[in-house]
Amino acid sequence: MKIKLLTTIIAGVLLAGCGGGNDNSVDGGGGQTPDTHTLQAFDPAIINMIAKYDCGDEKTGTLTSRTAYSGKVTTKDENVIADPSACSFTFTGDENTQDVTNGKSMNGVTYTIPKGLAQKNQLVTASPLTTYLTKKLNGAAFTEAAANEALAELGLDGLVNKGRISNVTELFSNTEAVINALPSDSKDRGTILATTMVLSDTLKSLQGESFEEIATVTKTITASVTAKYPFYPAVGKNAPTDELIYLDVKNTATEVQEGKPVKLPESKPAVEVPEDTKPVPPPTGGTGGSGDGGSGGGNGN
Repeated sequence: MKIKLLTTIIAGVLLAGCGGGNDNSVDGGGGQTPDTHTLQAFDPAIINMIAKYDCGDEKTGTLTSRTAYSGKVTTKDENVIADPSACSFTFTGDENTQDVTNGKSMNGVTYTIPKGLAQKNQLVTASPLTTYLTKKLNGAAFTEAAANEALAELGLDGLVNKGRISNVTELFSNTEAVINALPSDSKDRGTILATTMVLSDTLKSLQGESFEEIATVTKTITASVTAKYPFYPAVGKNAPTDELIYLDVKNTATEVQEGKPVKLPESKPAVEVPEDTKPVPPPTGGTGGSGDGGSGGGNGN
């Protein structure tokens, strides 16, 4: 399980295809086709997230399938495929939502993608990083300058300055490729994965706080995580071991925001969600329209 889990844990990307049509289906594969747009929730792959879009001009809706075991959901919704760059996306979790690599509940988690990041025939990631950037942009479109600022605020700019990451936009839009380019025993990989984990929990705990406060709390907790687990989620001080863990630092984030010192919770062993797990049916009652989504939409939790 451990080797497989290490492979899966870096496979969190939101794939963006393009084309035309109006049917929605779950894509368990990952390849793009000319007439579909595939999205995947990342921290890493998350099953059972509900995806919504807002493409402007009242073109809003909810995809009619949840994310699959791979974290992917594929749409032929014409509102999305006409011009993905005009769309922002929101993924929300409920009691059915889990990180498939370790079993961590993602109930109440929300990931967003700012408009301008998704492009036709290109990969794009929905992750804690894109969620933080969306909050920072406050309705503005994606720019590489804003992405650079976000990395600096989260303490990840050193990876760029030292040449570990050569393309900032690619880190946000093709996270899997960027992480896979790092050596398997790289502390840089551990830093990125620890940061996204802490940021995800901090975003949930401090929903009403400014992005500056969220960044400060995230950096503080991440420093403690990487000091104890430099190859997170693998255990081992000098080299990663086969033992994989995960942390839940939502309460820690609240405590740190209140001025208390960092006290990391006990780690939990990573246990994969069974690979044959299927997504549950999406909530009913939405306005369907013709095919995927339709009108209505919303911004999730």
